[in-house]
Amino acid sequence: MGGRGAVRDQKASVAPGAEVMVPARVEWDHRLAIGVGGLDDAHKELVDLYNRIVWACERDASISNVRERIRSFLMYARWHFGKEEEHMRRVRYSGYVDHKADHKRLLDDAGDFVESLGGALTWEDGPAIISYFEFWLTRHLASKDAQLRDFLNNADGGSPA
Repeated sequence: MGGRGAVRDQKASVAPGAEVMVPARVEWDHRLAIGVGGLDDAHKELVDLYNRIVWACERDASISNVRERIRSFLMYARWHFGKEEEHMRRVRYSGYVDHKADHKRLLDDAGDFVESLGGALTWEDGPAIISYFEFWLTRHLASKDAQLRDFLNNADGGSPA
């Protein structure tokens, strides 16, 4: 799966008797690395936090548990984006403005998505939650972070963060 890491599909019930295929766990692998130790460690943590959302949705965890895992994921993403933006400024990354705008868009869109679920979140929302955050995470890693990796590899700006 070009640059997205390993994603395993699995069946998830969405209503009694109905099943759809939804993305499940994302497994960290070298294709997701950008070559900066601290940033790669943070990306691994984001993958782990995403997988915790999947676990909660798959196991019909309490609604508050699912919400807490989403909140933790987004709080960590916000912190990580700040650190990544500091590194991009430090190495004078030419794609900084676009990459930073993508961070803002991701956080804004995620806030809108979570708000759209409303207070009546149910276990039937699990597949949508999993699909949304899998796309959110892997699209950014495979596009914007891959562009940053290419810049760092060409500019030798990949010193540890």
